[in-house]
Amino acid sequence: MTDHDHELTLNHADDDTTYCEVHPDRETGLRCNKCGRLMCAECAVQTPVGYRCRQCVRQHEDKFFRGTQNDYVIAAAVCLVLSAIAGGIMSAISFIFLALVLGFPIGGAISEAALRATERRRGRYSGQIMVAASVAGMLMGVAVRAFFGYNDRYGEIVSAYEAVGRRVPSEIPSLMDFIISDVTSIGILLFMGMVAFAIYSRFRM
Repeated sequence: MTDHDHELTLNHADDDTTYCEVHPDRETGLRCNKCGRLMCAECAVQTPVGYRCRQCVRQHEDKFFRGTQNDYVIAAAVCLVLSAIAGGIMSAISFIFLALVLGFPIGGAISEAALRATERRRGRYSGQIMVAASVAGMLMGVAVRAFFGYNDRYGEIVSAYEAVGRRVPSEIPSLMDFIISDVTSIGILLFMGMVAFAIYSRFRM
């Protein structure tokens, strides 16, 4: 074989090399089975009908994500209010076993209420938004319940010390410490995590 023939062979081999359309520096022979787009392993998404590019997968998902911005607001408001109520009640009960037993059912009930309020329309980010709203709601509910609980338990004592200009004893926690203690209790954290997981799972179905 002459040098000229060898050069032609190398050029022909280079022409057969294909690259990912998103990452042009990565060689690949894998194509999307829907649009034929060349894609590397990072861009490929395995589906029940084979490997597809992220663009085709996103287009397919968009058919199911019909939620509007108003739906986000409505569902978030429902999750916020109901989670605040649930968090306040669970904080008042303060029983870890109940948190374990009731976390998933309450999360399911909250997500069902949000779905009904939006006529079961979901958006691409419904799961994340609803989880954020539910966590914020539970924190608010626990904090409000702790605020009133502190006043019932220590309010008169603290007022009596302040009235005579004496320092409140260190064994009596401050209002902020009392609220933080309630918010970070094991039972509340478990309950919050289970409710959030149930809501996210339901909105991703």
